[in-house]
Amino acid sequence: MKILIVEDDRDYRALLYELLHSMGHDIMAVCDALHAVALLDESNNGIDLVVLDLNMPRLGGHEIMDTYAGWSKCRAHFIIMSGCFDPERYKDHPKVIGCLHKPITNDALKEMVAKAQKFITAAKTATPV
Repeated sequence: MKILIVEDDRDYRALLYELLHSMGHDIMAVCDALHAVALLDESNNGIDLVVLDLNMPRLGGHEIMDTYAGWSKCRAHFIIMSGCFDPERYKDHPKVIGCLHKPITNDALKEMVAKAQKFITAAKTATPV
């Protein structure tokens, strides 16, 4: 699965990268939401899942979820992460697989990514009616 990590904290981003890469995923990582938007805007970017920090300078994760995740060309799904937010805000968002509160444990991230992988695989193999 191709995963985009969007996290402004360099050390946290590196830890997420290493953990997800060790699980066999194809990982890209960026330091802010502006870079994420540029990648998500590319046609055929192949990104299946975005692990998104909500609280970042300039353009934050909330703006991505409120605006860009609704693009019809954005096929990626999202795992939201933050130290301070209301997960109820995203419970009905069609692109959100789940929410994680920071600090995130390895087990919680692995569980959420496994859930995302099952969902995304099922969506890709579903036959349109």
